[in-house]
Amino acid sequence: MKVFEVMTIDVGFCHLEDNLTKAAQIMWEKDCGIVPVVDPAKCVVGVITDRDICIAAASRNRRTSSISASEMNFRPVKTCAMEDDVRDVLKRMRKYKIKRLCVTNQDKELLGVISLTDILLKAGEKKSVRKLIFSTLEAIARPAPILLEEQDAAAED
Repeated sequence: MKVFEVMTIDVGFCHLEDNLTKAAQIMWEKDCGIVPVVDPAKCVVGVITDRDICIAAASRNRRTSSISASEMNFRPVKTCAMEDDVRDVLKRMRKYKIKRLCVTNQDKELLGVISLTDILLKAGEKKSVRKLIFSTLEAIARPAPILLEEQDAAAED
């Protein structure tokens, strides 16, 4: 099964100058937990999750309406193509411990999003896919160790 058979096409997105309130509003309207952030050419530059919004607001002690998407510390965006096999997408999700991937073309323009839920609802009847879904969820749920950077001894003097 290919990504284009399963993915969500009607995806809300925001721009770098938009604030986190707008991202949360998109999540509410689209019933999702992730909003891609795109540049003027609609190329994906990052994603904002519901968790990102909560942590940004709490750690900055500011209203979400005063925090722009450009202030977020985006990790490199994990993407897939419409022609990719769903099994390969699940392997990528398991590797990076993520539940969703942006679907882009060769120019990194946003075409949609594929989530574990999309795969479960549309491809979950296949036994081999169910096993991959389970192993992906298991990998994502496994806690990662928290690594703290060591302080430079010279900086403490």
